[in-house]
Amino acid sequence: MHVEFSYNKEDVLNALRYHFLRRGEIKVFRNTLCILLLATLAGFFFRVVTLNALVGIAAMTALIAWAFWYVLPLSTYNKAATFKDEIRLRYTEDGLLISTRASDHQRQLSWNNFSRLVETRKFFFLYRDKKSFLLIPTSAFENEDARNNFSKLVKGKIN
Repeated sequence: MHVEFSYNKEDVLNALRYHFLRRGEIKVFRNTLCILLLATLAGFFFRVVTLNALVGIAAMTALIAWAFWYVLPLSTYNKAATFKDEIRLRYTEDGLLISTRASDHQRQLSWNNFSRLVETRKFFFLYRDKKSFLLIPTSAFENEDARNNFSKLVKGKIN
């Protein structure tokens, strides 16, 4: 089968946020910041922590949250030329054949190149490893049946 698509910037940024916020190390960091903020609030309530410390820790937490929510996905989006190009994707029982409108070069990827599939409402994330993945919009498929067939094929090929 064959699909062609280009990426919507906002959708890709949301997909990148989803990817980053599901990463184990970011979950640990996020939970640690929440505990720190809650401990600081409790300390302020019991008059152990000063207002300046509370404001400083709240500002640091907000700054880090902004970096994870906005800066990290945007910098990743801007670095990847793929998100700004039109993609042609052919998929078969053997794997994927990927090309772009800007280049005649085609890249063949076997299903063995992928370790897992994550399916959301707007995207298929085909992971090669924990950090790299191929993002395929669900809107690229002409109908729900085509999307479901692709999903079944990938789930059958990736353990």
